[in-house]
Order: sequence, then structure tokens, then C-alpha cells
Amino acid sequence: MVVADQDNNHQKSRILFVHHTAMWYRKPFFKALSQSYPVEFLFTNVEGYNQTYQTQLSQKIPGMDGVNYRVVPKRLGLAWGAIKRVMGDYDVFVGGSWDTPSDLIETIFYFLIVKLKKRPFILWREDWDWNVHSLKRKLVKFFAGFFGRHADAVLVPGIKHCEFFSNLGVSTEKIFIMPNVSNITLKDQDYHHRDMIIQENNLKGEKIVLFVGRLIDLKGVQYLLPAFAKLRQKMENVVLFILGEGECQEELENISRNLKLENKVYFMGNIDNELLGAYYLLCNVFVLPSITTHYADACPLVVNEAMYFGKPVVTSDAVGTTFMIEEGINGYVVEERNSEALFEALYRILSDDALEEKMGQASKKIIEDGFTYQNMMEGFNQAMEFLNKHEKMKKT
Repeated sequence: MVVADQDNNHQKSRILFVHHTAMWYRKPFFKALSQSYPVEFLFTNVEGYNQTYQTQLSQKIPGMDGVNYRVVPKRLGLAWGAIKRVMGDYDVFVGGSWDTPSDLIETIFYFLIVKLKKRPFILWREDWDWNVHSLKRKLVKFFAGFFGRHADAVLVPGIKHCEFFSNLGVSTEKIFIMPNVSNITLKDQDYHHRDMIIQENNLKGEKIVLFVGRLIDLKGVQYLLPAFAKLRQKMENVVLFILGEGECQEELENISRNLKLENKVYFMGNIDNELLGAYYLLCNVFVLPSITTHYADACPLVVNEAMYFGKPVVTSDAVGTTFMIEEGINGYVVEERNSEALFEALYRILSDDALEEKMGQASKKIIEDGFTYQNMMEGFNQAMEFLNKHEKMKKT
């Protein structure tokens, strides 16, 4: 039963929240949620995320003091401890995933148990309709449609994701936008680190293009390098910083050499997170040229981070956060795999100082107005209020 009182924590709905792990950018949200509701978190794939993102989370997760959580290990491929806990006592369930076969199996268990217990099921997903026609994509759409239509509420990060679920027959009245948020902040030391980077790389007033992400096929850097080579033909005072490592790094370095971009493209590798703000401060424009492979770049937070630092953004249309970019206002969205379009967008911004500054200011305002942890909590609260309203209607 959902309790409608929003003023007294002890009277609020008890929430069981199942999620993969507590990534650094989620922790402020989880802590805020804990301060507003009696909530228990179960994290079911900490080890998998450690491997993917080089994190070192364990049974005790730093930065989660005061939060009621438990890391649930996989046994025989499934988080049986979480499935068992779903059989227990709570008022509202939040979760659901089909990113892997084990995620899907777990979600089926959660869904069946929650429905048998006649508890509300809130689905939280980041799926959107990227342009891939494969058996896997058809299966994703099938499960997204099924769970979305039968969930009591659906939380998504943006308009693109809302449209995906509504096109699958999910009622728009029960879809709520809970934007993804980064916890990056501007620190005094960022200015010092920025000046240090300038000195170490002997930069002398060049315009800086910045990419941040894993060097994998999905990120589309192989299309950025030819675009940058053409940009260099039009603007000699421009360099490209590439932050990150991955399986495609050697290939990308070879492409850079073949395009004669030595000393103009800086492969910086994985950097200390303490230096990331300095690179955002340093750059003139941020670019994310992702492509669709067998999956898409769902909601990369590097877009949020660059915008927070007041930077214009250029992305491809294969990025799930294109709804954050107002065309010609704070950046451009270009066709994926199109190096010419990437070049044109970058040149348009970097060749016009006034436009660059105006776009950067617009980016910062978009973040301040709609992509804070307060906005995230508002989206969650709206979903809870929707459940409360329907609970009252059932009683009348």
C-alpha cells in the first residue's frame, strides 16, 4: 500500500530499490532518496561494474554513509539474495533491467513476485529507439514494451526515452522524467590543474577540442579524427585532446599518424578524476561522435559534465542525450558516422568566438535549470504521487 503523506518520513512508503551498483554519480541521489523515504537498496552487479569501469566497490561502498544498502553477490549467475528479499515486506518496488540475460531473468522474478504481492512496480530504464534492426533489438523492444505497459510507473532520463516507451504502448501519464545528473563540481584547484596542463603540453593559445570516453568502437572516435584533420586544414591553431583508454586505442593512434596529426592529437589515457574538471575548463568545445553498434550510447554523463562547465557540445544522433542539446543554441547534433558533418559543426563553433561563448552560457543554464539532483528527486516524487493518487482511486 502506498502512503500519501509526504511530510513525515516514518509514514512514507517503504521502498525496495534494486539496482546494478552505486556509481559515483548516483550516490548523491541515493542519499537524497534515503533522506526522503524509508528505502532499502540492493546492488546486484557490483563486480560487473568494477570490471567495466575500473571501480573498486565491495560490500562497503564509500560515500554511502547513512544509506540502508546491501551488496548482493551473484550465485550461479543470479542475485538470489535480491530475489529472496523481494518476497519480504515493503510498499513499493523500484528496479528492472534486461541488459544481460541474467538481468532479464532476475527482473522476471521481481515482476512476478511484486505483482503476486499486489505491490506497485516502478520501472527505471534508459532505453531509446536507436536505429538498429537486429534480433536482440527486437527482444529489447518486446521486453521494454511488456514491462513498461504492466509497470505501475516508469522512470526515464529524457524525452527521447519517454517517446520510446510511449511508442511501445506505455501510457504517457505513467511515464516520468527523472534526468541523469553528474556530481562533478568546479573546484579552485581545477584552474591550477588547467594551467599545469597548458604548461606541460606547451600550449600557446590553441583552440581545444575535447573527447572523454572509452576508446571503443561505439564512441565513434574513428570518425572524429578525419573531421579533425579537415578542421586543421581550416584552422591551424586547434588541437584535440582524447581522454580515455580502450581496445581501439592502437587503431586510433594509427589513424592519427596516417592523417599526419602528430603533436596535434593528444591521447592522454585514463586520467585521475581530480584532473577531469581542468580538461573541461581547458576546452573550447566538447565532442561525442558515438555510433550505433549492437547497442547505443544510452546516457553518457560526459555531456552533462561539459555543459556544467559552460561548453558548447557536438554529438552524433546516436547519443541518448541529444535532447539536452538545443540546435544552434548550445551545440549541434550531427548524423552518426558523418565526418564531414562533425567538421562543419566544430568549425562553425570554433571560428566564431561570440557564438562559442553564447553556446557555453546556454549549456550551463540548461544544466542549472533541469539537470540537478533536485530535478532528479522531483521526477521520482512525481512518480510516487502518481501511485498515491491511483491508490486513493482504488479505495473510492
